[in-house]
Amino acid sequence: MKKITSNLRKLSGLTLLSVGLFATAQASAASACDNANTQADINKCTATELSTEDRKLNKSYSDLQRLLDASEKKQLKTAQLAWIDFRDKACKFSARGFSGGSAYPMASNGCLATYTKQRRVQLDDEIANINNR
Repeated sequence: MKKITSNLRKLSGLTLLSVGLFATAQASAASACDNANTQADINKCTATELSTEDRKLNKSYSDLQRLLDASEKKQLKTAQLAWIDFRDKACKFSARGFSGGSAYPMASNGCLATYTKQRRVQLDDEIANINNR
């Protein structure tokens, strides 16, 4: 357990370093995985959390698309593809210290879930802005 805690602390430092003011992947993993006792359990929890956040993001993206005209939909798609590329590269960098280790899925998925949730909130804010016009 000390090794996992140590890895989580290391992950927290790496994430803060690489993503600045964004919430850490450790915090995301901890909220979803409070009862996980092994690295495998934590990896499974962070994978589940990522899957959940991804589904929510896809719903928000679809909801936003329905409010846009054709030109805006193209802009959103371009922005979203660029964001996905950025997220994936940022998380690969953030998790690099765990590469090849059993904690890599935790580090990677925790980071991806954090960014995915943040993007969903951004899209939801855009939906609210459009609806409040």
